[in-house]
Amino acid sequence: MVEIRVAVADGTAVHGLVRRLTGVFDGPSVFFDATRGEVRVRSEWESRSVVQVIDSVESWLATDGVDSATLSIGDRSYTMTGPAYRATPSPPDAA
Repeated sequence: MVEIRVAVADGTAVHGLVRRLTGVFDGPSVFFDATRGEVRVRSEWESRSVVQVIDSVESWLATDGVDSATLSIGDRSYTMTGPAYRATPSPPDAA
């Protein structure tokens, strides 16, 4: 069994992530811990489960316009950024 945690800074945007994850995992496997600001997914340990969570978080970041989220698996954490956060300004045109 593995528990994957996704920390979200904006609690109002969490519903879209929970909806995406419950579409992939059964309902009781996904829950929001409001005191910690984390969505948690409990699943049998499979690399496929991790990939499905990553895909769901990426989709949520892009669709809901969320800047970033921290994904934790065991004692390792990774910051995932949304498209707006990753965007870099274009260099000015050379005149």
